[in-house]
Formats: sequence, C-alpha cells, structure tokens
Amino acid sequence: MAGLAGRSAIVTGAGNGIGRAITERLLHEGMNVVGVDVEREALDRLETELGSVHAGRLTTVQADISRREDVDRAVRSCVEQHRRLDLFVANAGIADAEPCLRISEESWRRIIDVNLTGTFFCVQAAARVMVPQRHGAIVVTSSTNAWFVESNMWHYNASKGGIDALVRSAALDLGQYGIRVNSVQPSMVRTRASFVTDDPQFAPKYLERVPLGRFARPEEIASIVAFLASEESSYITGQAIVADGGLTLGIYLPLPAEPLPGSARAAQRHDISH
Repeated sequence: MAGLAGRSAIVTGAGNGIGRAITERLLHEGMNVVGVDVEREALDRLETELGSVHAGRLTTVQADISRREDVDRAVRSCVEQHRRLDLFVANAGIADAEPCLRISEESWRRIIDVNLTGTFFCVQAAARVMVPQRHGAIVVTSSTNAWFVESNMWHYNASKGGIDALVRSAALDLGQYGIRVNSVQPSMVRTRASFVTDDPQFAPKYLERVPLGRFARPEEIASIVAFLASEESSYITGQAIVADGGLTLGIYLPLPAEPLPGSARAAQRHDISH
C-alpha cells in the first residue's frame, strides 16, 4: 500500500485475532509497529514469531486501554522510538452475550469501559500527537453490531454504536489538521472471541444468511485497515467500511406459489384463463 513503508503505527489488541493480523500486515508493508495488548503472553508470542522476521521493527507494550495512563504510555513509547506517530489502529475490544435481563452493571461497565471509553482514550491520545504533525490516520475496529444488532448483546451493541458516533465526530474535528479517522465494521470473523463460527449447529444456519457463504478471516480485515491507513484512501474520512460477506444486504424470501395480485404475471394468467 502506498505511503506506509518507514512510518510508525500503534495497534491495540495486537496479540490475537484481528489485531495480530493487522500487526503482521503493517509489518509486511514496511511499517514500524508498537503492538499493544493486555496479555503479556500474547505479546511474547508476537515478538517471538514476528519480531525477528521483520528486523526489529516490532516492539510491544503491555497495556489496558480502559486505563488512560496505559494508553498514554503506549503512545509515548512509539514517539520516543520513532519520533512520530503516523497510524493508530484502535482495535482492542471485548464481547459477551448473556440474557438481556441478567446483564449486570459490572458487565455493562466493563464492555463500555474497554470498547467505547478505551477507544476514546486511544483516539484522543493519538490526535494529541498527530495535530502538531498535521498528519495522521486513525482506524478503529467497530462492528456491524453498531446498527445490525444481535440478541442478548445490549452492552456490546451499544459500545459499537457509540464507536461509530465517536469516529464521525473525530473525523469532523480532526480533518482540518490533516488527520483521517475511519472504521472497519466486520460481522463474524474466525477469532477466539467468536463463539458462533465453531458452533457445529448454529454456524451453518448463520451462513445461510451470508451471500458469500463463509466467515471472514482476520487477514481480510487487516487488508481493509491497511487500505484505510495508506495514501490510497487519502480522501476518505469519517467512513465505516462494512466487511460482512453480504450478511446485512437484505433477507432471502421464498418465491410465492402463485403470482401476486396486480403483477404482470397475474394479469397474464388472468388473460389466458379468459
């Protein structure tokens, strides 16, 4: 992708799933990447498996994005190493599904704190570095759950809906400084956080509603992030790129047994019968 090689990026949730795929893709594009994750073991694996391959261009920071001081520390690490921050990928997030009337305040606050408040901390901290630079890109991992909601996920759905408003707000305010803010909205992706993709009974039923007939791979989401980070999307901001295999396009309906009243086919049958 144009304009990525030699630049610096932070990726949150870098240790697993989509975040790991994004980290690998950006390294492949020649970027210097600071991988951020709350799990030290995941970061250790990342460094072992990717660090040596990419000539020291990967460093890691253990951090919880729901803590402002952790986010600020990750940003400082990047700036101290690379003197600038060109891309921030706010990917980290958590999910849960539980009967809606049993969602506790603790469960609600935990998901909102990580997904929405944590993303706010990330976007704001990145912008504070990028504004003086008059340049930068921020990409947020949202979800089709922002508007195509799923049952028993009130907290998760609400967090992703809030992220959409945050992305648009940030894009509006930061555009004057040459900063672009966009999001990618996946549906079901084959990661450890998706309990649907490996369900032998429900997964096939779910895929009946997906025109492409399969779940997304993390690498496919990473490709969209790379595009939104690159100069190839230099006039795109405040947008959400949906990656759902066609899931949210519409609903399949059965064909009627007879032509519907008022249709041309119904009129033709009426003429033939008379």
